[in-house]
Amino acid sequence: MHPTKGVSQPGRVLVVPVILLAILVCLPWLIALMPPPSPASWLREVLSSMIILLLGGWIVTLIAREQRVAARHVEQLEALTLTDPLTGLGNRRAFERDVELRLRHAARIAEPVALIYMDVDGLKALNDDYGHASGDETLRILGAVLRSSSRLGSDGAYRVGGDEFVMIVSADRRGADVVADRVARTFTERSPKSSRVSVGVVVWDGETSAGHLLDLAADRMYRQKQGLALEGARHA
Repeated sequence: MHPTKGVSQPGRVLVVPVILLAILVCLPWLIALMPPPSPASWLREVLSSMIILLLGGWIVTLIAREQRVAARHVEQLEALTLTDPLTGLGNRRAFERDVELRLRHAARIAEPVALIYMDVDGLKALNDDYGHASGDETLRILGAVLRSSSRLGSDGAYRVGGDEFVMIVSADRRGADVVADRVARTFTERSPKSSRVSVGVVVWDGETSAGHLLDLAADRMYRQKQGLALEGARHA
């Protein structure tokens, strides 16, 4: 959705005031020309037109300024509705908007695109043992890692659930795996309690819907999480 949708464009709003202003300026002259004006009448009409022109220009300027302010406010509100307040990443709504656009763009230019689905392991236990402040800091750090790992203009990172994150990356399977491994390693190094993430990577085949693609990535992530849990149980 365009950020200023629902707010009239300044150019459209100013059409009527400008037309009315032109009429107010020209009308006295048209009336005064029939019959031909005297010098005193002509001077009076010049002064009257100048005053009308100055007042009208001031009013048009005020309208244009108010329109710009309103447009900026709408843009700010739109940004807030698409941003996760804790991490500063896009939220689920932003992801659903962007992934559709990204897949259409990838299809048009025949470019590979992949989803990387991530979930923080043991976040509930972390909150229980160290408090929610530690859990929130962990999520903020993951958000920062995802942001720094996203290439401007081609990748995107989103928080789509409590501890679930998604990246849209312009990469084939090998490139997406490299990004996922780097994010996981950097996050573990930087997180307060050396937390880990489970990761699911899926590359778009050019036909799968955005919703199903997300489900596939989430399913692969949960499979990895279950595998890690089973491995941990065997070594316990």
